[in-house]
Amino acid sequence: MKEEMMKPEMSMEIEIEDREQEDDYSEMAPKGRFSAKALNNLVMATNRLLPLFEQTPDYPKFSQDITEFPSDFMKVLSMFKGAVDDAVANNVVDEQYAFDMEGITGDGNVQVLAGKINKLATDKAFKRYLQQQPTEEPQGEEMASAGEEMMNGEAPSSEQIDDLFMKRM
Repeated sequence: MKEEMMKPEMSMEIEIEDREQEDDYSEMAPKGRFSAKALNNLVMATNRLLPLFEQTPDYPKFSQDITEFPSDFMKVLSMFKGAVDDAVANNVVDEQYAFDMEGITGDGNVQVLAGKINKLATDKAFKRYLQQQPTEEPQGEEMASAGEEMMNGEAPSSEQIDDLFMKRM
């Protein structure tokens, strides 16, 4: 009975968190005049880069001009931005690939962003960098064995670390 009462509370909390996240993306969304043609160039570039993030390249094209990027598009672009910022900070790609959403106010800025994303989709160093990034935290037995070794004062060997990474891939 307690479980049944907790489910609505949890779903309400998730809904509230989702709404807050939507608001955050909406606040940072570029605002201006954006033609469907320029946006669709960005969508095509986005769909070229999505597979590197283990996502299906199926972001839909725009059918009309807009004045603000949709929050679901912002989620995707924010994911790209975070990865690019990390790659720039680790000297994997040149800082020319970095981008800020605040500067996007019209079609010209959208085209520049599409160009950057297109280049990233074919950049071998960026691809390698993304492939080397951990996709999820170690779980269960893997976490326990690594924790035991650390608690015994022994750091895991490079072979054990490699095994952990291989299991995660």
